Amino acid sequence: MGAILDLFNLVFTYPIFNGLVVLYHLFGDFALSIVVLTVIIKLILFPLTLQQLRSTKAMQALQPQIAEIRKKYGKDQQGVAQATQQLYKEYGVNPVAGCLPLLIQLPVLYGLFYALDGIVRQNNLQVINSHIYSFIPKFAHMPDLTFSWFSWLSFLHPILPGVPWSFPLNLPDPTHILPILAGLATFISLRMSQPKPVQLTQTKSSSASGNVADVSAQTMKTMQYIMPLFTVFIGWNFPSGLALYWTVSSIFQAIQQYFVTGWGSLLTTPNIQPKAASQAKVVESTISERSSNNKRQQERERSSEEAESDEEEGESDSNGPIAQNMRPTTPRSGGTSTYTRRRKSSNSASARRRSAQKSRS
Repeated sequence: MGAILDLFNLVFTYPIFNGLVVLYHLFGDFALSIVVLTVIIKLILFPLTLQQLRSTKAMQALQPQIAEIRKKYGKDQQGVAQATQQLYKEYGVNPVAGCLPLLIQLPVLYGLFYALDGIVRQNNLQVINSHIYSFIPKFAHMPDLTFSWFSWLSFLHPILPGVPWSFPLNLPDPTHILPILAGLATFISLRMSQPKPVQLTQTKSSSASGNVADVSAQTMKTMQYIMPLFTVFIGWNFPSGLALYWTVSSIFQAIQQYFVTGWGSLLTTPNIQPKAASQAKVVESTISERSSNNKRQQERERSSEEAESDEEEGESDSNGPIAQNMRPTTPRSGGTSTYTRRRKSSNSASARRRSAQKSRS
């Protein structure tokens, strides 16, 4: 374990610490040095971030097709997963690509934490100079780690007495402003990475498939609420320099996100309804839909019955004695009328009877 920690310090902690030392020699402000170091790290990771943003944009473009897949397969989660993976493979989209910059950024965050906590917090000039590279000037006295950017809020001292508006960056933020800003910036960045929701027509199949979500999309929806809370917790209890780094990093990420994919789901209302409430809403919509369908079916049956009764009345009227007397006796083109045919048949029968009587006499 000691060898792994030494390797981690050699790769991440010491380079980050010496980068802060160089920037502190340039600007004379440790907070500004953290901001500039954050921007440099984001620029170094920009190729991976650009790949992540392009993958996010491609997933946003595929949302209508993913919605159709969910509508097609309904409650068959395995079928939805297989069809979605096939769609990703067809368009060359990797849904896991968005996690790569975050995984690379975590060692940087830990390296900054150990640089601030494990080295600077010791408040020992000899220890600090022992970790500085030989080609970088050593400190003649302890560096100033005071963060005084909130000193203009000192007018709130009568309302919030005892709150120090200037504090060391290697200690937690007593004002709790940086942790809250870090959590808010994280939420904005993650919210912008979410695609806009696709509205489907409520049918029996779509309402049943609406509960079936893509695994990666559902994970991102969960992370957009968990990560900000976790960030606030970290910034609340750990050195404030970490919260400053994470705030600047998330803001820079949101700016990159805007130029590649736009606002995403940031301007849409988050769906934070409980599961039971959402299920009740689905059941209520299903019941209302069924009741409306039953009403329409009853109306159709009633109209068909009325039409049949009208036809029966028309047939009885047409077969009545008045209608029979009003029928024309003129033959149709190429034929004779019913009355003429009956007269002919009756005449022939009476003629036969008279001839039969004459023969007997």
